[in-house]
Amino acid sequence: MQLPQRVFVGALVVPMLLASVGTVFRPEVEIAAGHLVFAVRSSEIVLAGTAGSAAERQDVVDAVRGLTDSYRITDMITPNAGERMPVSPGVAAGLLGVVLDHGVSEFTGVVHKGHLTASARVADPERAGLLSDALRAAATGLRVDEDFTSD
Repeated sequence: MQLPQRVFVGALVVPMLLASVGTVFRPEVEIAAGHLVFAVRSSEIVLAGTAGSAAERQDVVDAVRGLTDSYRITDMITPNAGERMPVSPGVAAGLLGVVLDHGVSEFTGVVHKGHLTASARVADPERAGLLSDALRAAATGLRVDEDFTSD
C-alpha cells in the first residue's frame, strides 16, 4: 500500500469504523427522573422543574389547570431530554389538589428521587395533621417529609 493510502485509511477510515462500532454497542442511557417544585402563594400556583419533553410539561400544566380556575398558574418547567418528570401528571395534580382542598394559602412542595418535601403555613395543628394525612395518601410511592407551621 502506498503512503497516501495508508494515511487515508489510518486517519479517516479506522476512526470512522471505531466510532460506528462504539455507537452500535453503546448501552442505552437511562433517562433519570428530574424534579418538580410546586408552590402555592395566595392566588398563584408556580410550577418549576424538568420534564422529558414539551408534551410531558404540558400534560402536568394541563392537569394542574384542571384543578382550579381561580389561581394564576406560572409555568417554569423546562423540557430536558435527559430527565423526565418524577411523578405522573395525575399524581402532581393530586398533591396540589390536596393542598387546595385544605385551604392552604402558603405551600411549597418538592418532588425529587422518590421523595416529597413539603412545607406549609396552616391555621392550627389539627389542620396540619389533616393536611399531613391527606398528602401522604396522595403521594403514591413517595416518602414524605413535612414542615408545617401554625399561625
